[in-house]
Amino acid sequence: MVELTVPYESRMEEAHAFKEGKYLDLIKELKKDGYEAKIMPVEIGARGFVGSSAYGLLSKLFICGNKRTKALRLLAETAENSSR
Repeated sequence: MVELTVPYESRMEEAHAFKEGKYLDLIKELKKDGYEAKIMPVEIGARGFVGSSAYGLLSKLFICGNKRTKALRLLAETAENSSR
């Protein structure tokens, strides 16, 4: 489960922890029912700063090289434009 958050850059860590906690009960319930589940909060700052969580997500999805660079740029531009 991926949760995209667009916080101010000064609140990236706080936003990450909040989103992890928000879905903790759901993840536990899914695992109890036999599913494999993981929450992956991804933060892209309101001014386009890309958090390390975005790199981690793209790596887990096997997106690397030029494709990762392009995806990160698009994420940053979209976050910046949507926060205006």
